[in-house]
Amino acid sequence: MTDDGDSGGGGRGAWGRAPARLGELLGLVEAALLDERDRSAFLDETTRRLGASLHHGRTARALVELVIPKLADASVLVLPASGRRTQWHRAGPGDARSAGEVTVEALERIPKVADALYGLQPRPAVIRPKEMAGLDDVLPGELVHGEEALVVQLAAGGVPAGALIMLRGPERARFEDADIELAHKFAERAGLALATAALYSQQAHTIAVLQASMAPEPLPVADGLRLGAAYRPAAEALRISGDYYHVAPCPAGGVTFFFGDVSGKGAEAAVLAGHVRQSMRTLAMVKRGPDPLGDLQLLNDLVISAGRRFTTLVTGSARPCDDGSVKVEIASGGHLSPLVLRGDGKVEEIVCEGMLVGVVPDPSFGCREFRLAPGELMLLYSDGVTEARGGMSGQEIYGDERLVDALAGCVGMQAASVAERLELLTTEWLAGRPHDDISLLALQAPPRRGSPPHRRPEGPGGSASAGERESTGGPGSTGEPESS
Repeated sequence: MTDDGDSGGGGRGAWGRAPARLGELLGLVEAALLDERDRSAFLDETTRRLGASLHHGRTARALVELVIPKLADASVLVLPASGRRTQWHRAGPGDARSAGEVTVEALERIPKVADALYGLQPRPAVIRPKEMAGLDDVLPGELVHGEEALVVQLAAGGVPAGALIMLRGPERARFEDADIELAHKFAERAGLALATAALYSQQAHTIAVLQASMAPEPLPVADGLRLGAAYRPAAEALRISGDYYHVAPCPAGGVTFFFGDVSGKGAEAAVLAGHVRQSMRTLAMVKRGPDPLGDLQLLNDLVISAGRRFTTLVTGSARPCDDGSVKVEIASGGHLSPLVLRGDGKVEEIVCEGMLVGVVPDPSFGCREFRLAPGELMLLYSDGVTEARGGMSGQEIYGDERLVDALAGCVGMQAASVAERLELLTTEWLAGRPHDDISLLALQAPPRRGSPPHRRPEGPGGSASAGERESTGGPGSTGEPESS
Protein backbone atom coordinates (compact mmCIF):
# COMPACT_ATOMS: atom_id res chain seq x y z
CA MET A 1 0.00 0.00 0.00
CA THR A 2 2.87 2.31 0.89
CA ASP A 3 4.50 1.63 -2.42
CA ASP A 4 1.23 2.22 -4.17
CA GLY A 5 0.80 5.41 -2.19
CA ASP A 6 4.33 6.50 -2.97
CA SER A 7 3.74 5.55 -6.54
CA GLY A 8 0.44 7.37 -6.55
CA GLY A 9 2.07 10.35 -4.88
CA GLY A 10 4.84 10.33 -7.45
CA GLY A 11 2.28 10.11 -10.22
CA ARG A 12 0.36 13.01 -8.82
CA GLY A 13 3.62 15.00 -8.68
CA ALA A 14 4.33 14.32 -12.35
CA TRP A 15 0.81 15.24 -13.28
CA GLY A 16 1.20 18.39 -11.20
CA ARG A 17 4.27 19.43 -13.14
CA ALA A 18 2.59 18.85 -16.53
CA PRO A 19 0.37 21.97 -16.41
CA ALA A 20 3.43 24.07 -15.55
CA ARG A 21 5.35 22.74 -18.52
CA LEU A 22 2.32 23.20 -20.77
CA GLY A 23 1.96 26.77 -19.59
CA GLU A 24 5.63 27.39 -20.28
CA LEU A 25 5.27 25.91 -23.76
CA LEU A 26 2.19 27.99 -24.48
CA GLY A 27 4.06 31.07 -23.31
CA LEU A 28 6.88 30.33 -25.73
CA VAL A 29 4.44 29.79 -28.58
CA GLU A 30 2.64 33.02 -27.75
CA ALA A 31 5.92 34.92 -27.60
CA ALA A 32 6.97 33.47 -30.96
CA LEU A 33 3.63 34.43 -32.50
CA LEU A 34 3.88 37.96 -31.12
CA ASP A 35 7.44 38.24 -32.42
CA GLU A 36 6.40 37.00 -35.85
CA ARG A 37 3.47 39.41 -35.91
CA ASP A 38 5.84 42.24 -34.99
CA ARG A 39 8.21 41.29 -37.81
CA SER A 40 5.35 41.07 -40.31
CA ALA A 41 4.09 44.48 -39.22
CA PHE A 42 7.62 45.89 -39.69
CA LEU A 43 7.85 44.48 -43.23
CA ASP A 44 4.35 45.71 -44.08
CA GLU A 45 5.30 49.20 -42.88
CA THR A 46 8.46 48.97 -44.99
CA THR A 47 6.45 48.16 -48.11
CA ARG A 48 3.94 50.93 -47.40
CA ARG A 49 6.43 53.70 -46.71
CA LEU A 50 8.89 52.83 -49.47
CA GLY A 51 6.09 52.49 -51.99
CA ALA A 52 4.64 55.90 -51.15
CA SER A 53 7.11 57.85 -53.30
CA LEU A 54 9.02 57.43 -56.54
CA HIS A 55 11.41 60.23 -55.61
CA HIS A 56 14.82 58.61 -55.27
CA GLY A 57 16.14 60.92 -52.55
CA ARG A 58 13.01 60.58 -50.38
CA THR A 59 13.06 56.79 -50.81
CA ALA A 60 16.72 56.67 -49.70
CA ARG A 61 16.02 58.79 -46.62
CA ALA A 62 12.99 56.71 -45.66
CA LEU A 63 15.00 53.51 -46.07
CA VAL A 64 17.70 54.44 -43.55
CA GLU A 65 15.10 55.67 -41.06
CA LEU A 66 12.97 52.51 -41.19
CA VAL A 67 15.55 50.16 -39.66
CA ILE A 68 15.88 52.33 -36.52
CA PRO A 69 15.42 51.12 -33.82
CA LYS A 70 14.01 47.78 -34.96
CA LEU A 71 17.28 46.47 -36.39
CA ALA A 72 19.94 49.05 -35.61
CA ASP A 73 20.87 52.19 -33.72
CA ALA A 74 22.16 53.85 -36.87
CA SER A 75 22.20 53.02 -40.57
CA VAL A 76 24.08 54.18 -43.65
CA LEU A 77 22.95 53.70 -47.24
CA VAL A 78 25.66 53.84 -49.90
CA LEU A 79 24.34 54.30 -53.44
CA PRO A 80 25.86 52.78 -56.60
CA ALA A 81 28.93 54.59 -57.82
CA SER A 82 28.78 57.28 -60.49
CA GLY A 83 32.34 57.89 -61.60
CA ARG A 84 34.84 57.76 -58.75
CA ARG A 85 32.50 59.09 -56.06
CA THR A 86 29.10 58.10 -54.78
CA GLN A 87 26.45 59.43 -52.40
CA TRP A 88 25.45 58.20 -48.96
CA HIS A 89 22.55 58.83 -46.55
CA ARG A 90 22.68 58.25 -42.79
CA ALA A 91 20.12 58.10 -40.00
CA GLY A 92 20.85 57.82 -36.26
CA PRO A 93 21.83 57.62 -33.57
CA GLY A 94 18.63 59.22 -32.32
CA ASP A 95 17.26 61.95 -34.57
CA ALA A 96 20.56 62.63 -36.37
CA ARG A 97 20.32 62.78 -40.18
CA SER A 98 23.07 63.52 -42.69
CA ALA A 99 24.21 62.87 -46.25
CA GLY A 100 27.30 63.34 -48.36
CA GLU A 101 29.73 61.77 -50.81
CA VAL A 102 32.47 59.17 -50.44
CA THR A 103 35.15 57.98 -52.83
CA VAL A 104 34.80 54.59 -54.45
CA GLU A 105 38.40 53.92 -53.46
CA ALA A 106 37.48 54.16 -49.75
CA LEU A 107 34.59 51.71 -50.22
CA GLU A 108 36.69 49.21 -52.14
CA ARG A 109 39.10 48.93 -49.18
CA ILE A 110 36.27 47.20 -47.28
CA PRO A 111 35.54 43.97 -49.23
CA LYS A 112 32.15 43.18 -47.67
CA VAL A 113 30.84 46.69 -48.34
CA ALA A 114 32.22 46.70 -51.89
CA ASP A 115 30.74 43.25 -52.62
CA ALA A 116 27.32 44.36 -51.37
CA LEU A 117 27.51 47.57 -53.41
CA TYR A 118 28.41 45.70 -56.61
CA GLY A 119 25.75 43.01 -56.13
CA LEU A 120 28.19 40.21 -55.22
CA GLN A 121 26.92 39.48 -51.70
CA PRO A 122 23.34 38.18 -51.74
CA ARG A 123 23.17 37.42 -48.01
CA PRO A 124 23.74 39.91 -45.14
CA ALA A 125 27.26 39.84 -43.74
CA VAL A 126 28.37 40.65 -40.18
CA ILE A 127 31.34 42.98 -39.86
CA ARG A 128 32.97 44.80 -36.96
CA PRO A 129 32.77 48.60 -37.20
CA LYS A 130 36.52 48.94 -36.59
CA GLU A 131 37.07 47.07 -39.87
CA MET A 132 35.46 50.05 -41.60
CA ALA A 133 37.95 52.64 -40.39
CA GLY A 134 38.19 54.06 -43.90
CA LEU A 135 34.61 55.33 -43.62
CA ASP A 136 35.14 57.67 -40.65
CA ASP A 137 33.37 60.50 -42.46
CA VAL A 138 30.41 58.26 -43.26
CA LEU A 139 29.80 56.27 -40.07
CA PRO A 140 28.56 57.93 -36.85
CA GLY A 141 31.61 58.39 -34.63
CA GLU A 142 29.96 57.17 -31.44
CA LEU A 143 29.21 53.78 -33.01
CA VAL A 144 32.51 53.13 -34.75
CA HIS A 145 33.61 51.08 -31.73
CA GLY A 146 30.32 49.24 -31.34
CA GLU A 147 30.00 45.47 -31.08
CA GLU A 148 29.24 44.78 -34.72
CA ALA A 149 27.55 45.92 -37.90
CA LEU A 150 25.54 44.21 -40.60
CA VAL A 151 26.16 44.90 -44.31
CA VAL A 152 23.18 44.19 -46.53
CA GLN A 153 23.04 44.18 -50.33
CA LEU A 154 20.12 46.06 -51.92
CA ALA A 155 19.22 44.86 -55.39
CA ALA A 156 16.27 44.29 -57.73
CA GLY A 157 16.33 41.73 -60.51
CA GLY A 158 20.06 41.26 -60.02
CA VAL A 159 20.74 44.98 -60.54
CA PRO A 160 22.57 46.60 -57.55
CA ALA A 161 20.64 49.45 -55.97
CA GLY A 162 22.94 50.17 -53.02
CA ALA A 163 24.48 48.78 -49.85
CA LEU A 164 22.98 49.24 -46.38
CA ILE A 165 25.18 49.27 -43.28
CA MET A 166 23.33 48.78 -39.95
CA LEU A 167 25.21 49.51 -36.73
CA ARG A 168 24.49 48.69 -33.09
CA GLY A 169 25.98 50.34 -30.03
CA PRO A 170 28.12 48.56 -27.39
CA GLU A 171 25.17 48.15 -25.01
CA ARG A 172 23.04 46.33 -27.55
CA ALA A 173 23.06 42.58 -28.28
CA ARG A 174 24.72 41.27 -31.39
CA PHE A 175 22.77 40.39 -34.52
CA GLU A 176 21.07 37.02 -34.09
CA ASP A 177 20.00 34.69 -36.86
CA ALA A 178 16.43 36.02 -36.65
CA ASP A 179 17.72 39.60 -37.02
CA ILE A 180 19.81 38.66 -40.05
CA GLU A 181 16.86 36.91 -41.68
CA LEU A 182 14.64 39.94 -41.06
CA ALA A 183 17.33 42.21 -42.48
CA HIS A 184 17.45 40.03 -45.59
CA LYS A 185 13.66 40.28 -46.10
CA PHE A 186 13.85 44.02 -45.51
CA ALA A 187 16.60 44.29 -48.13
CA GLU A 188 14.47 42.53 -50.74
CA ARG A 189 11.70 45.12 -50.35
CA ALA A 190 14.06 48.07 -49.96
CA GLY A 191 16.13 47.09 -53.01
CA LEU A 192 13.05 46.89 -55.22
CA ALA A 193 11.74 50.26 -54.01
CA LEU A 194 15.12 51.96 -54.39
CA ALA A 195 15.74 50.51 -57.87
CA THR A 196 12.25 51.54 -58.99
CA ALA A 197 12.77 55.08 -57.70
CA ALA A 198 16.18 55.26 -59.40
CA LEU A 199 14.71 54.10 -62.71
CA TYR A 200 11.87 56.61 -62.44
CA SER A 201 14.31 59.44 -61.65
CA GLN A 202 16.48 58.51 -64.64
CA GLN A 203 13.45 58.43 -66.92
CA ALA A 204 12.20 61.76 -65.58
CA HIS A 205 15.62 63.32 -66.19
CA THR A 206 15.78 61.87 -69.71
CA ILE A 207 12.31 63.19 -70.51
CA ALA A 208 13.20 66.63 -69.13
CA VAL A 209 16.32 66.77 -71.31
CA LEU A 210 14.34 65.59 -74.34
CA GLN A 211 11.61 68.16 -73.66
CA ALA A 212 14.17 70.94 -73.43
CA SER A 213 15.85 69.87 -76.68
CA MET A 214 12.51 69.60 -78.52
CA ALA A 215 11.02 72.87 -77.29
CA PRO A 216 11.05 75.70 -79.85
CA GLU A 217 13.79 78.27 -79.43
CA PRO A 218 12.86 81.84 -78.43
CA LEU A 219 11.76 83.99 -81.33
CA PRO A 220 14.41 86.39 -82.64
CA VAL A 221 14.19 90.16 -82.83
CA ALA A 222 13.69 91.28 -86.42
CA ASP A 223 13.50 94.88 -87.58
CA GLY A 224 10.30 95.67 -89.42
CA LEU A 225 8.52 92.55 -88.15
CA ARG A 226 6.59 91.37 -85.13
CA LEU A 227 6.56 87.72 -84.11
CA GLY A 228 4.51 85.72 -81.64
CA ALA A 229 4.07 82.04 -80.85
CA ALA A 230 2.25 79.61 -78.57
CA TYR A 231 3.22 76.00 -77.94
CA ARG A 232 1.37 73.34 -75.90
CA PRO A 233 2.43 69.68 -76.34
CA ALA A 234 -0.07 66.91 -75.70
CA ALA A 235 0.01 66.02 -71.99
CA GLU A 236 -0.52 62.29 -72.60
CA ALA A 237 2.55 62.27 -74.86
CA LEU A 238 4.83 63.19 -71.92
CA ARG A 239 4.79 66.78 -73.16
CA ILE A 240 7.02 65.83 -76.09
CA SER A 241 5.61 67.28 -79.28
CA GLY A 242 5.59 66.33 -82.93
CA ASP A 243 4.86 69.97 -83.79
CA TYR A 244 7.84 72.17 -84.57
CA TYR A 245 8.64 75.66 -85.81
CA HIS A 246 11.64 77.90 -86.14
CA VAL A 247 12.30 81.52 -87.11
CA ALA A 248 15.76 82.85 -87.97
CA PRO A 249 16.90 86.33 -89.01
CA CYS A 250 18.38 86.78 -92.50
CA PRO A 251 21.66 88.68 -92.94
CA ALA A 252 20.02 90.75 -95.71
CA GLY A 253 17.01 91.58 -93.51
CA GLY A 254 13.78 89.86 -92.61
CA VAL A 255 13.48 86.26 -91.47
CA THR A 256 13.20 82.71 -92.74
CA PHE A 257 10.76 80.38 -91.04
CA PHE A 258 9.29 76.90 -91.12
CA PHE A 259 6.35 75.33 -89.35
CA GLY A 260 5.35 71.66 -89.42
CA ASP A 261 3.65 68.69 -87.80
CA VAL A 262 4.93 65.09 -87.84
CA SER A 263 2.32 62.34 -88.15
CA GLY A 264 1.43 60.82 -84.78
CA LYS A 265 2.64 62.11 -81.43
CA GLY A 266 4.90 61.20 -78.57
CA ALA A 267 8.59 60.31 -78.56
CA GLU A 268 8.78 58.82 -82.07
CA ALA A 269 7.11 61.86 -83.62
CA ALA A 270 9.31 64.16 -81.55
CA VAL A 271 12.49 62.45 -82.76
CA LEU A 272 11.57 62.99 -86.42
CA ALA A 273 10.51 66.56 -85.61
CA GLY A 274 13.97 67.10 -84.14
CA HIS A 275 15.62 65.70 -87.28
CA VAL A 276 13.50 67.92 -89.53
CA ARG A 277 14.14 71.02 -87.47
CA GLN A 278 17.90 70.43 -87.36
CA SER A 279 18.03 69.69 -91.10
CA MET A 280 16.09 72.84 -91.99
CA ARG A 281 18.32 74.94 -89.77
CA THR A 282 21.41 73.45 -91.40
CA LEU A 283 20.04 74.19 -94.87
CA ALA A 284 19.44 77.80 -93.87
CA MET A 285 23.04 78.10 -92.69
CA VAL A 286 24.71 76.68 -95.81
CA LYS A 287 22.55 78.39 -98.44
CA ARG A 288 23.16 81.98 -99.50
CA GLY A 289 19.49 82.91 -99.69
CA PRO A 290 16.00 81.51 -99.07
CA ASP A 291 14.99 78.64 -101.34
CA PRO A 292 11.71 77.23 -99.93
CA LEU A 293 11.00 74.80 -102.79
CA GLY A 294 14.56 73.49 -102.85
CA ASP A 295 14.49 72.99 -99.08
CA LEU A 296 11.32 70.90 -99.32
CA GLN A 297 12.80 68.67 -102.03
CA LEU A 298 15.91 67.95 -99.95
CA LEU A 299 13.86 67.44 -96.79
CA ASN A 300 11.59 64.95 -98.56
CA ASP A 301 14.55 62.62 -99.20
CA LEU A 302 15.61 62.86 -95.54
CA VAL A 303 12.15 62.03 -94.19
CA ILE A 304 11.76 59.05 -96.52
CA SER A 305 15.11 57.66 -95.37
CA ALA A 306 14.12 58.12 -91.70
CA GLY A 307 11.24 55.62 -91.80
CA ARG A 308 7.50 55.33 -92.24
CA ARG A 309 6.40 58.61 -90.70
CA PHE A 310 5.76 61.72 -92.75
CA THR A 311 5.42 65.40 -91.96
CA THR A 312 3.51 68.42 -93.13
CA LEU A 313 5.54 71.58 -93.52
CA VAL A 314 5.29 75.16 -94.66
CA THR A 315 8.50 77.10 -95.06
CA GLY A 316 9.34 80.51 -96.39
CA SER A 317 10.71 83.98 -95.83
CA ALA A 318 9.39 87.41 -94.85
CA ARG A 319 11.12 90.66 -95.83
CA PRO A 320 10.08 94.17 -94.78
CA CYS A 321 9.66 96.64 -97.63
CA ASP A 322 10.33 100.38 -97.73
CA ASP A 323 6.61 101.21 -97.67
CA GLY A 324 6.13 99.38 -94.33
CA SER A 325 4.60 96.25 -95.83
CA VAL A 326 6.13 92.79 -95.62
CA LYS A 327 6.72 90.52 -98.61
CA VAL A 328 6.10 86.87 -97.74
CA GLU A 329 7.09 83.86 -99.83
CA ILE A 330 5.98 80.39 -98.78
CA ALA A 331 6.29 76.82 -100.04
CA SER A 332 3.89 74.18 -98.76
CA GLY A 333 4.41 70.51 -98.13
CA GLY A 334 0.84 69.54 -97.33
CA HIS A 335 0.43 71.75 -94.28
CA LEU A 336 -2.69 73.71 -93.38
CA SER A 337 -2.99 76.92 -95.37
CA PRO A 338 -1.83 80.08 -93.56
CA LEU A 339 -4.48 82.59 -92.53
CA VAL A 340 -3.96 86.31 -93.00
CA LEU A 341 -5.73 88.88 -90.83
CA ARG A 342 -6.21 91.95 -93.02
CA GLY A 343 -6.44 95.51 -91.78
CA ASP A 344 -10.22 95.64 -92.16
CA GLY A 345 -10.69 92.58 -89.92
CA LYS A 346 -11.28 90.10 -92.73
CA VAL A 347 -9.45 86.77 -92.64
CA GLU A 348 -8.01 85.44 -95.90
CA GLU A 349 -6.86 81.87 -96.49
CA ILE A 350 -3.59 81.75 -98.47
CA VAL A 351 -4.10 78.62 -100.53
CA CYS A 352 -0.81 76.95 -101.39
CA GLU A 353 -1.23 73.30 -102.34
CA GLY A 354 1.55 70.76 -101.95
CA MET A 355 2.08 67.09 -101.20
CA LEU A 356 3.04 65.66 -97.82
CA VAL A 357 6.77 65.52 -97.09
CA GLY A 358 8.19 62.00 -96.91
CA VAL A 359 5.45 60.05 -98.73
CA VAL A 360 6.68 59.71 -102.33
CA PRO A 361 10.19 60.11 -103.81
CA ASP A 362 9.23 62.79 -106.36
CA PRO A 363 6.57 65.02 -104.78
CA SER A 364 5.03 68.23 -106.03
CA PHE A 365 5.16 71.26 -103.75
CA GLY A 366 3.35 74.56 -104.12
CA CYS A 367 4.81 78.07 -103.85
CA ARG A 368 3.08 81.40 -103.24
CA GLU A 369 3.95 85.08 -102.68
CA PHE A 370 1.80 87.72 -100.97
CA ARG A 371 2.12 90.93 -98.99
CA LEU A 372 1.14 92.01 -95.51
CA ALA A 373 0.18 95.68 -95.30
CA PRO A 374 1.15 97.57 -92.12
CA GLY A 375 -0.66 96.03 -89.15
CA GLU A 376 -1.65 92.85 -91.02
CA LEU A 377 -0.72 89.43 -89.73
CA MET A 378 -0.10 85.89 -91.02
CA LEU A 379 -0.98 82.91 -88.79
CA LEU A 380 0.46 79.41 -89.06
CA TYR A 381 -1.13 76.74 -86.87
CA SER A 382 -1.26 72.98 -86.32
CA ASP A 383 -4.32 70.77 -86.52
CA GLY A 384 -4.23 70.49 -82.73
CA VAL A 385 -6.09 73.83 -82.79
CA THR A 386 -8.85 73.07 -85.27
CA GLU A 387 -9.27 69.44 -84.16
CA ALA A 388 -9.45 70.24 -80.43
CA ARG A 389 -12.51 68.43 -79.05
CA GLY A 390 -14.66 70.13 -76.47
CA GLY A 391 -17.78 72.24 -76.20
CA MET A 392 -20.93 71.12 -74.43
CA SER A 393 -20.68 67.51 -75.60
CA GLY A 394 -16.94 67.25 -75.22
CA GLN A 395 -16.73 65.73 -78.71
CA GLU A 396 -17.33 68.75 -80.95
CA ILE A 397 -14.20 69.94 -82.77
CA TYR A 398 -13.12 73.57 -82.55
CA GLY A 399 -13.05 73.76 -86.33
CA ASP A 400 -11.89 76.18 -89.01
CA GLU A 401 -14.87 78.51 -88.65
CA ARG A 402 -14.30 79.18 -84.97
CA LEU A 403 -10.60 79.78 -85.59
CA VAL A 404 -11.34 82.28 -88.37
CA ASP A 405 -13.87 84.11 -86.16
CA ALA A 406 -11.41 84.17 -83.26
CA LEU A 407 -8.63 85.52 -85.49
CA ALA A 408 -10.94 88.19 -86.92
CA GLY A 409 -11.57 89.32 -83.36
CA CYS A 410 -7.83 89.96 -82.89
CA VAL A 411 -7.61 92.91 -85.28
CA GLY A 412 -5.43 95.65 -83.81
CA MET A 413 -3.55 93.28 -81.50
CA GLN A 414 0.13 92.55 -81.89
CA ALA A 415 1.47 89.15 -82.93
CA ALA A 416 2.40 87.82 -79.47
CA SER A 417 -1.01 88.70 -78.05
CA VAL A 418 -2.79 87.09 -81.01
CA ALA A 419 -0.95 83.77 -80.51
CA GLU A 420 -1.62 83.79 -76.78
CA ARG A 421 -5.30 84.64 -77.22
CA LEU A 422 -5.90 81.90 -79.78
CA GLU A 423 -4.21 79.34 -77.55
CA LEU A 424 -6.33 80.51 -74.62
CA LEU A 425 -9.55 80.16 -76.61
CA THR A 426 -8.53 76.66 -77.72
CA THR A 427 -7.71 75.50 -74.19
CA GLU A 428 -10.96 76.97 -72.88
CA TRP A 429 -12.77 74.95 -75.55
CA LEU A 430 -10.94 71.81 -74.42
CA ALA A 431 -11.84 72.45 -70.77
CA GLY A 432 -9.05 70.20 -69.50
CA ARG A 433 -9.72 67.30 -71.86
CA PRO A 434 -6.88 65.43 -73.59
CA HIS A 435 -5.65 67.10 -76.78
CA ASP A 436 -3.17 66.82 -79.60
CA ASP A 437 -0.11 69.07 -79.85
CA ILE A 438 -1.08 72.75 -80.21
CA SER A 439 1.24 75.23 -81.93
CA LEU A 440 0.71 78.71 -83.38
CA LEU A 441 3.10 81.13 -85.05
CA ALA A 442 2.13 84.71 -85.93
CA LEU A 443 4.12 87.04 -88.20
CA GLN A 444 3.05 90.67 -88.50
CA ALA A 445 3.91 93.86 -90.33
CA PRO A 446 3.98 96.62 -87.67
CA PRO A 447 1.35 99.36 -88.09
CA ARG A 448 2.47 102.73 -89.38
CA ARG A 449 3.60 105.15 -86.73
CA GLY A 450 0.80 107.43 -85.61
CA SER A 451 -1.96 105.22 -87.02
CA PRO A 452 -4.97 104.82 -84.73
CA PRO A 453 -5.64 101.36 -83.30
CA HIS A 454 -8.09 99.25 -85.29
CA ARG A 455 -11.42 98.42 -83.77
CA ARG A 456 -12.48 94.82 -83.69
CA PRO A 457 -15.44 94.30 -86.00
CA GLU A 458 -18.79 93.32 -84.55
CA GLY A 459 -19.75 89.69 -85.10
CA PRO A 460 -18.81 86.29 -83.73
CA GLY A 461 -15.53 87.62 -82.41
CA GLY A 462 -17.21 90.36 -80.39
CA SER A 463 -15.81 93.85 -79.91
CA ALA A 464 -12.39 94.50 -78.50
CA SER A 465 -11.78 95.97 -75.09
CA ALA A 466 -9.48 98.95 -74.75
CA GLY A 467 -6.81 96.77 -73.18
CA GLU A 468 -6.90 94.31 -76.10
CA ARG A 469 -6.59 97.13 -78.67
CA GLU A 470 -3.39 98.32 -77.04
CA SER A 471 -0.01 96.87 -77.86
CA THR A 472 0.99 94.64 -75.00
CA GLY A 473 4.14 92.57 -74.79
CA GLY A 474 4.18 88.97 -73.71
CA PRO A 475 6.12 85.72 -73.94
CA GLY A 476 7.36 85.22 -77.47
CA SER A 477 6.76 88.84 -78.48
CA THR A 478 9.45 90.43 -80.59
CA GLY A 479 9.95 93.29 -82.96
CA GLU A 480 9.50 97.03 -82.73
CA PRO A 481 7.44 98.69 -80.00
CA GLU A 482 4.05 99.87 -81.19
CA SER A 483 3.52 103.60 -81.47
CA SER A 484 0.13 105.29 -81.49
